[in-house]
Amino acid sequence: MITTLIITRAVHIAASILIAGIFTFDFVMLGLTGRSESNDLHEIERRFFRLAFWSLIAALLSALLWFWLEVASMSELSLKNALSTPAWRAILFETQFGRVWQLRLGLIVAAFVLVASALAQVKARRALVVVLWLASVVLLISLAWISHAAAATVHPFGVSGDMLHLCAASFWIGGLVPLTIFLARVRPSFSLGETVVRVVRRFSTLSCCCVSVLVVSGISNSWLLVGSIHALFTTPYGRLLLVKLTLFAILIAIGARNRFLIKAKPLKAPAGRNVLSQLRRNVICEAWLGFAAVAIVACLGATPPAISMSVQ
Repeated sequence: MITTLIITRAVHIAASILIAGIFTFDFVMLGLTGRSESNDLHEIERRFFRLAFWSLIAALLSALLWFWLEVASMSELSLKNALSTPAWRAILFETQFGRVWQLRLGLIVAAFVLVASALAQVKARRALVVVLWLASVVLLISLAWISHAAAATVHPFGVSGDMLHLCAASFWIGGLVPLTIFLARVRPSFSLGETVVRVVRRFSTLSCCCVSVLVVSGISNSWLLVGSIHALFTTPYGRLLLVKLTLFAILIAIGARNRFLIKAKPLKAPAGRNVLSQLRRNVICEAWLGFAAVAIVACLGATPPAISMSVQ
């Protein structure tokens, strides 16, 4: 059951990160650009909303499965008996996990309705982007309320650090997928003109800020949950964290290469087609590595923190 729980956690966390990344990209990258190329931008935005629609379905299904697995684990029941009324009602209404899950399920359903409405009515999309962005951020940071840091009540700033970490990861890694969609749309045609340059450079700047936040919050969270350099190398939690840090270092290297491409080579000249093609390949690779790191995060969430093993 632990393997199923890890896979379910990975899908749910990835979906939450992707949803927040989509609406952050739409709101910050596209929302602040001019609307002279409305047809192209509307088509890109429609693809974002379709991706968000399916991501919300994945988030809802994985949330229900995660809750079912947690009920079985907390109640020490089989999966079949975990759906008995006393068991799931007690978890849902009498635990921190259950209360957070009520909020998350409500946000997912509300966002699903809004996204479906936006897909049906083109004019409603712009008005709904801000609302959906705020809902997606709350959905994302609520994961911190059921994390290891939330359980470590002696460290009140652990949850805040987790929230910052989640937001930075989402704005960067979650934004890579909509950036790929954007680059795929503009690659064969340069009808977007100056918008391409502004969006790509703006995302590069946002990514640099996110990396800084990830480094600071990551060090803080790691010290909270690992406690020592020795535990980093000698505990399962510490070794998983090392794998995550390795992936993070590779991600930074690829991101630095992308930033070099943006600064060193023109994006508007005819040669810019090759630059955008290379940039798109790098972004796709970066996105895969990012979601591999999310899978490691899912494993970390199901592994006892190193510091708790040291105390024992």
